Amino acid sequence: MKKLTSGNYDIIAHEYENEEMPLEVEIKNDKICKIKTKKKMIPGSLEETAFTKVPNEIIKNQSLSVDAISGATHSVDGLLNAVEKVIEQAGGNAQEYKKEQKEINLNKRHVSAHFSNDFSSRHTKPEQIVKEYNTDFLIVGAGISGLAAAVQARQLDLNTIVIDKNGFVAGNGGGVEGIFGINTKMQKAAGIHAEKEDIISKEAELGQYRADGSFWVDLINNSADNIDWLVNLGVQLTKVDDYHGTCMFPTFHWFKGGFASVGYVPYMKKKADELNVKFLLETSATSIIEENGTIKGVYAKTPEGYIKINAKATLLATGGVGHNPDLLEQQGWSTKNIHYCSMPSNTGDGYQMAMSVGAMDMLKESPEFMMNYIQAFPHEGVHLYLDPINGFMSLPSGGPVVFVNQDGRRFVNENVKKYNLLYQRMAIKATKVTYEIFTQRIFDKLTKNVENADEILAKALKENEGNSLFKANSISELAQKVNLPVAILSKTMKLYNSYCDNGKDLEFNKDKEMLVSMEDGPYYIARLDPSNLIGVGGIGSNRKFEVISNNFEKIPGLYASGMDSTMQYRDVYTITLGGSACAHNVNSGRQAAKNAKQYIQEL
Repeated sequence: MKKLTSGNYDIIAHEYENEEMPLEVEIKNDKICKIKTKKKMIPGSLEETAFTKVPNEIIKNQSLSVDAISGATHSVDGLLNAVEKVIEQAGGNAQEYKKEQKEINLNKRHVSAHFSNDFSSRHTKPEQIVKEYNTDFLIVGAGISGLAAAVQARQLDLNTIVIDKNGFVAGNGGGVEGIFGINTKMQKAAGIHAEKEDIISKEAELGQYRADGSFWVDLINNSADNIDWLVNLGVQLTKVDDYHGTCMFPTFHWFKGGFASVGYVPYMKKKADELNVKFLLETSATSIIEENGTIKGVYAKTPEGYIKINAKATLLATGGVGHNPDLLEQQGWSTKNIHYCSMPSNTGDGYQMAMSVGAMDMLKESPEFMMNYIQAFPHEGVHLYLDPINGFMSLPSGGPVVFVNQDGRRFVNENVKKYNLLYQRMAIKATKVTYEIFTQRIFDKLTKNVENADEILAKALKENEGNSLFKANSISELAQKVNLPVAILSKTMKLYNSYCDNGKDLEFNKDKEMLVSMEDGPYYIARLDPSNLIGVGGIGSNRKFEVISNNFEKIPGLYASGMDSTMQYRDVYTITLGGSACAHNVNSGRQAAKNAKQYIQEL
C-alpha cells in the first residue's frame, strides 16, 4: 500500500442537488486520523448522522467500505468521493482502501439450508448484565413508527426509552417519500376531495376481501388528524398528489426534500429530545423478558455488553423482515441475486422475539415490497428503486416488453404494473427464472429522458454482472444465450408479434399501446432478479396494536407497530393508496402509545 503524505487537506463533499459539505481531512503517520465537517447541521438529522458515523467508520477501519445509511446515499457517496480524492492528493491509491465486497455483501447472501423456525434464543437471558434500566414504555426501533410512538408517549407523560441497533434514528424510514392522508387541510387548499368509503371499498377489493376491513377504517379515519399532529410538531410537507400518476386517489403528501430523512426524522427527533425521550443507540434487542405470560421488557446488546430494560409495556417497531433472506424464503420468495433497498438492520428482530412468546405468525400472508432489477445495469445503494433505467417504474418493471419463464413462454400481462407497481414481481414468484426481452427501439423509447442511456447499456453488456444481459441479432440466437428452448421461444415471439400487428393480445389482454412489435433487432434478453424495498408485517395484532396469539388473545404488555404489524394487508401491498404504509407507521405508533398508557394505568 502506498504511503500517505501527512497534512491537513480541505475538500468539498457534494451532496444531493448540488449541496456542498466543506471537509477537513487530517492524515498523520500514514493514516486518516480526522474527518471534520465545516458546516452547521441540524442536530439529530440524517445528514449529521452520515457525516458523523461514516467518518468514524473510515477512521476506525482505515477503509472506504462502509455500511449503507438509508436515505443518506447522496451524502455518503459525496463523503466517500471526497475522501478518495484526499487519499490520491496525499499520494495514495484509493482503490487500496476499498475492501473486496463480493464475499461479505449481504445482497448476495444465500439462504441457509439449515434455517429453523425455532426462535427460543429470543427468549433467553444473557449470562452477564452490565446495566439495568426501568421505564414505563420501551420502544424497540427508532424509525417512522418508533419516533411517532415516542413523541406521543411523552405527550401522555409516560417515561419512555427508545432503543435502536443503528447509531442513528430513522431506521428504514429515512427513504420514505411521503404519507397518505384523506381530506387533509393541504388537500382542501388544493381543491382535492375524495370519499373515505370509496377508498376503503377499493382497498377491500384489491385485497380480495381477505383482511379485516376495520383496520382500514381506523387508519383512514385517523389520517387527517395524524397529519395535523405531525405538522404541529414541525414535520415539513410540501405538496399532495397521486405519486407520478400511480395512485388511484390524490392522497400522497410529500415530505420536504422528497424524503422522510429531510422532512420528518429531524423534526420528530428534535421534539422527542425536547420531551426528554431517552434514546439508547447502537443497542440491539436480543431477547424478550416474559413473566407469567406478561411481557416485561427486553435484553439488549450494547458496545459495552448486555443490558436489561424493565418496561411496563414494550412496543416492537423494528421495521419488518425485509433484510433477512431466511425469512423472505419462508414467505416463498427467491433470494438468489437479491438486491436490498432496505437497511441491513431490518432483520426481523421484532418478529422473532414475538414468535418466541407465542405471537400469531402472519409472515406467510404478509406482503413484501418486492420489485425487479437487472444485475448488469447500475444498482448500487438503497435508492435503486428510483433509478431511471433500473428502478421500479423503469425498464425491469415491464410495459412494451416481453416476460418469459424458464420454458420460453409468456406467463403474465407485462404491463400489470399499471394496476399496482408491486404486481411486476408477483407472478415471477411462481417461476424458476424470468427473462425480459426487448429491442433497441424499445430501450430507446423507455430511456429517452436518460442521459447517456446507450453508453450505460454498452457498459452493462460489456461487464455483464451476473451474466444477466445479452444481445443478439435473432430470437433463436437470443434463446441460446440463456439456454431457453429455441423452438418454444421463437413461437412465443412469433405469436406476440402477431398480437402487436392485430392490436389485440389474445393471451393476457395487454393494453394496445403497450403492444410493440419485435420483428426487427437487435434484441436483448435480461434476467429479472428481485429487489426488496420493505419487509411488511409478520406479527399478528389487534386494532389496539396489541400483539395477539393464535387464538386472538392479547399478549399482555406487548405491542407491535409500523412494518412489524400490518394486518390490513394480505400477500400484496396495495400501493394504489399511495403512502398508506407510512400513514400506518405513524398511526400505529401513536395508537400503540395511547393504548399502552391505558394498559399501564390499569396495572
